Amino acid sequence: MRKFFTILIFILSVVSSALTAQYNLQGDGFALGDNCYQLTSETYNQVSTIWYEELIDLNQPFELQFKMNFGDLNGENGEDIGADGIMFILQNNSPTAVGLIGEGMGYGPFNMDPSLGIEFDTYYNPNLQDIYPDHIAIQRDGNTNHNSINSLAGPIQADPDDVDIEDGEDHAISITWNPSSQEINVYFDCQFRLSTTVDLVNDVFSGQSEVWWGFSASTGGSYNVHTVCLYENVSPSGDVAICPGYSTQLIAGGDIYSEYSWSPIDYLDDPNAYNPIASPPSSQVYFVTYTDFCGQTQSNTIEVTVEPIEVQILADNQAITCENDEVNLTAYTNYPNAQLEWIVVEGNELTDVTYNTASATGDGVYLISAVSIDGNCSSEDVYEVVMDTMTYEAITGPEGMLNCYQPSFILQGESNNDNAEFVWSTTDGQFLGSSFSQTPTVIAEGVYTLTVTNPNNGCSTINSIEISEDFTEPEITLGQASGMISCITPVVQIEGNSIYPEGYTNIIEWTEVEGELFDPMSLDPSTQWPGSFSLTVTFEENGCSSSTTETVEVEQDEYAFISLESLVIPNIFTPNGDVMNNEFRPKFDDPELANIHPFEVLDFWHLQVRDRWGLLVFENNGEPEAWHGTNMNGKRVSSETYIIEIRYESNCIETQSGEYLGSLKVIAD
Repeated sequence: MRKFFTILIFILSVVSSALTAQYNLQGDGFALGDNCYQLTSETYNQVSTIWYEELIDLNQPFELQFKMNFGDLNGENGEDIGADGIMFILQNNSPTAVGLIGEGMGYGPFNMDPSLGIEFDTYYNPNLQDIYPDHIAIQRDGNTNHNSINSLAGPIQADPDDVDIEDGEDHAISITWNPSSQEINVYFDCQFRLSTTVDLVNDVFSGQSEVWWGFSASTGGSYNVHTVCLYENVSPSGDVAICPGYSTQLIAGGDIYSEYSWSPIDYLDDPNAYNPIASPPSSQVYFVTYTDFCGQTQSNTIEVTVEPIEVQILADNQAITCENDEVNLTAYTNYPNAQLEWIVVEGNELTDVTYNTASATGDGVYLISAVSIDGNCSSEDVYEVVMDTMTYEAITGPEGMLNCYQPSFILQGESNNDNAEFVWSTTDGQFLGSSFSQTPTVIAEGVYTLTVTNPNNGCSTINSIEISEDFTEPEITLGQASGMISCITPVVQIEGNSIYPEGYTNIIEWTEVEGELFDPMSLDPSTQWPGSFSLTVTFEENGCSSSTTETVEVEQDEYAFISLESLVIPNIFTPNGDVMNNEFRPKFDDPELANIHPFEVLDFWHLQVRDRWGLLVFENNGEPEAWHGTNMNGKRVSSETYIIEIRYESNCIETQSGEYLGSLKVIAD
């Protein structure tokens, strides 16, 4: 049963104090009896506090009801002006905290920080930005200045119908707190006066939820009697579940000394008590009416559910995987106030354990035990958390080489499971098309990484493969022919050709633009024919080729390889000393050979000249030289017709020879 208290302030002395042991009174105050306390007397410079000994939990809602009396000195009829007022306080410093005398009403600042105070101020202090009527304000951290950052609400006139509450009367005060909306409300004589929204736990008390509560009052240069009275109130119980065959106590709420009426009366031990025992055999809704603190009739409904307690564990994930590093367990029960306990049956310890939640970061078997608040029935559930971190093998296949033979390469991703998912990636290479496949195509060298994922748990394995490339092309430097084709050098070689870089096997291919080569697959080929030749080189290792745009020119001596078929022998010549026809020599009648001297072609020329009687007039030694019309003695022959016999021969590559026998008319005059 959660209790809250009503504080009654009145002047009359009472006989007994049933709750004296529950409060801690400090300073100048004293007990009046029957739950009443006088905090100050009509004396200068007094201060006192009173604290409830049990902490109050700010995570739970509360309604605190009490009555205050602020004395009767109000400056009327020649009386002194009364001061200073009473504070309601929440603080977590000490159950013996006492503030200062005077305008602060015993509230802080040195031992009331942090705190929340609700002031009922009966003295006008302009330095604190007070308003003239007796007023209410909500402050924090021991500061009563309404112009400071510690002023949360107010000030506002305490009694909307009277500026003065120092009337010697008891005033009913109620303070409510709702942690869900974080709203605190203040009621004066059962009228709502002031509220504020504040996160008490986190903003005021830095995460601490349990605090002391009580009151302070003080006097200074003015005084008055300040008293508080408290009587026991109870908070109503909520809906409750009980086990079949058991009972539960119902709490109506309000003043325990009020009149209560429950209906239906079935299965209640006392339908007129504030806390009857209910023993229904099945679920039942009970309705109760009573008189509240302000004398108004209130009602409440409590549902009693009669059923066995059940509990079930549900999880946000089926297993711990590479995608989920924890499994969050939540226990659900049909008993709102059941006592729950997490138990590790086997495996790893649970983390982030709360009332009905826990997190598993490893495999294990976990049990939740649910026991009804009365301990009469229990239930449990077991949940097994498994780990699934199975990975599939990432097989990248053989490394590859890009070159002119193979400018693209198909990666060969494999795994040891048919359900594997494949993704390739690279930071320095390039794909042709999508890489989200088992066998993507790449077109650039680089390191390619294969990620193989198990789709059932998100666990991946990676492996890498390096793809290299060689697109080196031959750099060709052409040489030149070793000479000119002639009868002396009928075959020439194209030499001085070079290919860079070294280290490759060269595939040579000469192109015969004109002419013909003996060995066109050789780097330095030979030929006996004039022509123009270009070179193409392919590296056997990578298939890359280069061709020259220039050509090697092979030339031929114009006197070489001339056919003697058009050679003709003159039958007359005139060695008479003029400039015309003074030499006897052959000539070519082929117009294309008109500029070729036959003696440049012939290797052997044997000439015999005989007179008409057959006598030898002249004979040379076989050298291809012209006859100038002289005899063996070097004298000019006479004019007449001679018989000549000629044998000639050319040995340029192949032998050409011929003979001639005929007459030659010589005109020497």
